[in-house]
Amino acid sequence: MIRNYLKLNNKNIKAAIIYLTAALLFTLLLSGCESITTIETRPKIQEGIEIEVEIKEGMNLTQIAELLADEGVIEDAFVFRLFVQQKGKEKNLLPGTYRLISGSEYDEILKTIMAGEKQVIYKLLIPEGFTLEQVQKRILESIPFIEPWEIIDAMNIENYRQGYGFLETAESLEGFLFPKTYDVTAAYSAKNIIEMLLTQYSLETGVLDWTYAYDNEFTSYDIVKIASLIEREAYIPDERTLISAVIHNRLEIDMLLQIDATVRYALDKWDGIVTYDDLEVDSPYNTYKYPGLPPTPICSPGIASIEAALMPADVTYLYYAVINEETREHQFSNTYQEHINAINR
Repeated sequence: MIRNYLKLNNKNIKAAIIYLTAALLFTLLLSGCESITTIETRPKIQEGIEIEVEIKEGMNLTQIAELLADEGVIEDAFVFRLFVQQKGKEKNLLPGTYRLISGSEYDEILKTIMAGEKQVIYKLLIPEGFTLEQVQKRILESIPFIEPWEIIDAMNIENYRQGYGFLETAESLEGFLFPKTYDVTAAYSAKNIIEMLLTQYSLETGVLDWTYAYDNEFTSYDIVKIASLIEREAYIPDERTLISAVIHNRLEIDMLLQIDATVRYALDKWDGIVTYDDLEVDSPYNTYKYPGLPPTPICSPGIASIEAALMPADVTYLYYAVINEETREHQFSNTYQEHINAINR
């Protein structure tokens, strides 16, 4: 009788083992399906975009992970959930409204959400007309936790060619670090900051009409170069399209651009007058010596200068000269003699 009882229990044990194994496999299959479904149904996120996310009181890890994926901060909620669980931090996520950068490392996102809303926001102001070197200096001055070596590495254009199509033919990031005021938190890396500036350029220029450029066989890179010249030459907003017209008119007849700002860029001389000796500098940026546009933009132009590069005024001017040193107003001329008269007036 005892033997029969043991046999019966053995059968029960075997059945229980089989049942538990099947249940475990089914659970793993469901988890795998969840992950696969998440990857297949959610579009690939665009990296470097600042996204505001509100984590409400009482939300658990699963809900937070799904929210981040739905908002485009991360690609896979399931993987993020596993990451947080492995860190043992699922109970440390705090409610609040966060500004997160899409495509950031999970560790950076987790650090931000664990810090709560009481995080310091640093203001980063990039003015129109800043060069790459000036942007780099401004970031180091404004963001105390960024080290010089980090920003130097982050300025390498090869970090971004794959994600930003407009950089395909560019030689450097010069001209593409869009001028604006940005909010930066401790969760940002130097690369995150550069991605934010590049993404802003993409957003700002993506809605412009590029028909004129393509109809006249200008590349998008050519337009940014022209816009950078306008940015450094125009002091009065209404003169932007006129200066743009002079540049386009000279390019059309293969005339030297002879723009002082390109010489200043070559010499890194942004103050004082441009002397005759300065004009002799042997640099591909010296448009008094070398025809066509400079090799790269000479600064980061604002949206108004980019628009002017795409829509030059319908005039035949080939020259302009400053006639008021205080306001930096220009006199525009069709002939060289008119130009000389404007200078000597």
